[in-house]
Amino acid sequence: MEAVARPARLLLVLAVFAGCGDTVDATPEKLDGTPSREFEPDDIERAEDASDAVREYCAGAVSEAQRVGCESHVTEEDIP
Repeated sequence: MEAVARPARLLLVLAVFAGCGDTVDATPEKLDGTPSREFEPDDIERAEDASDAVREYCAGAVSEAQRVGCESHVTEEDIP
């Protein structure tokens, strides 16, 4: 059994370290490359029109921005 567990642990360690060093720029940008600090009108409208199921799914958001982002991009088909 140890012969199987050792390679599995090695793969797990390699998978963890494979993601290290990658950086993601979390600064939102508009299509023209300028910084954006607000939602587009279409995003706000989709969030306002979100179904009750989507609103319930997004209820755990920790900020208004996260909630609006969730409600504007999640559909009922996305909900597990």
